[in-house]
Amino acid sequence: KFTDRICIGIVVLALVFTILFCYTDALGVQAAEVELGYETRLFDDTRMHTLDIQVDVAEWEQMLSEAASKTYIPCTLVIDGETIGNAAIRPKGNTSLSSVSSMGSQRYSFKVEFDHYVSGQTYYGLDKLSLNNLIYDTTYLKDYLVYDMMNYIGADAPLSSFVNITVNGEAWGLYLAVEGIARIVDIEMEIVLECVRRWGGEDL
Repeated sequence: KFTDRICIGIVVLALVFTILFCYTDALGVQAAEVELGYETRLFDDTRMHTLDIQVDVAEWEQMLSEAASKTYIPCTLVIDGETIGNAAIRPKGNTSLSSVSSMGSQRYSFKVEFDHYVSGQTYYGLDKLSLNNLIYDTTYLKDYLVYDMMNYIGADAPLSSFVNITVNGEAWGLYLAVEGIARIVDIEMEIVLECVRRWGGEDL
């Protein structure tokens, strides 16, 4: 009897918490917005940012030559003059990897993990970062505008900003830095971006 009552009590409490969670807006309860710090630093899109990738030259060249393996290598990142050591970087993408290679280029998109080698390390709360090469967009604006519009209407979308990337101080190119987001949202955003690219023409 006591076990039945305990089980019923747990179920009732679970239902109450579920209802409260689902109807917080209707009850006038607003979730607190937590600003971690990276939002107003790297993702301040009112200015151009700088990012220097400091890396062993041999490891960098090997990573680029074996881009399809998507193997992380250690690096130090200097973001707007601020140094973050023990980060990890690798090429990112699927068909875009082979596409970049077929163009005779090594300007791949990259994925950065700040906590790959050091557990818990972040850049002001950011643990993952994508660096998109925008190589198919002659305007360099389409991805940024999609993210900006979706954030404006309150849809789930990552923050983004433009970064001028150098590798060991040597110019590498203009990229779009994109906030690391959950995999399911990432898939949804890729679908949206692919539609925009197709709509924009074959040169994207």
